[in-house]
Amino acid sequence: MTAPPRVLRTLSTDLFEQLRADILHCRLDPGARLRFKELRQRYKSGLSPLREALMRLVAEGLVVLTDHKGFTVAPVTREEMIDIARTLFELEALAIRLAIEKGDDHWEATVVARCHELSKRSVFTEGGELDVEWEARNVAFHKSLYAACGSPSLIELTRQLSERFSRYRKLWAREADGTRDVAREHEEIMKATIGRDAARAVALLRHHRETTIDDIVMNWDRSLAAAAPPPRSRAARAAGRRRPRAVGRSRRARASATSSRARPR
Repeated sequence: MTAPPRVLRTLSTDLFEQLRADILHCRLDPGARLRFKELRQRYKSGLSPLREALMRLVAEGLVVLTDHKGFTVAPVTREEMIDIARTLFELEALAIRLAIEKGDDHWEATVVARCHELSKRSVFTEGGELDVEWEARNVAFHKSLYAACGSPSLIELTRQLSERFSRYRKLWAREADGTRDVAREHEEIMKATIGRDAARAVALLRHHRETTIDDIVMNWDRSLAAAAPPPRSRAARAAGRRRPRAVGRSRRARASATSSRARPR
């Protein structure tokens, strides 16, 4: 008797992770309406696990539930972006200082390896999109910098903020400055870190984060325009405004017609 609930929870969790990934990677654009019919078709899901997954995303702040409008992807704002990026930097800076104190040779080798792997991949695809593999390697490199900090809680908080910032990284990529040498920035951070120069490593990381913030703010309007969901067609808007027929009146009309046919002449 308990098997169906376990299956439902599994479906809901899988759906939650799919939706969350699509939001964080901007496959579902900021501010986009999340209509049940479209979501059920896209994710091949039933209504109950879909509703549960959306409510979990509301709790995380990635989805907004509004009266009379339903669910929408949480919007992006300059203020949130700056707050996330600078808080992420402070956590990374603390973790890197601890890692430099505690890290061993194996940790140093891992940092070098992750930087090397990242340098072998271009930031953008030929189509101008942020390369998915580069992004994964970028996250792995930053994580390696503080992997030896000795604090699982600090690592987890940093991971959560890094994921939240990934939406803004996608926006940055849409209007990024192609002349910026991100690979050189990573290399300098790596060398300072394995050289056990905490002050320089943190200063370089601050510059790295602040440059990204400046890039996003400078191109904010164009980035949002590129991310905005396409406007609905005139026919779709008209269909949304169209009211259903007055069923009660039609029934009265039919009843009147029936009564007239039944009345003896």
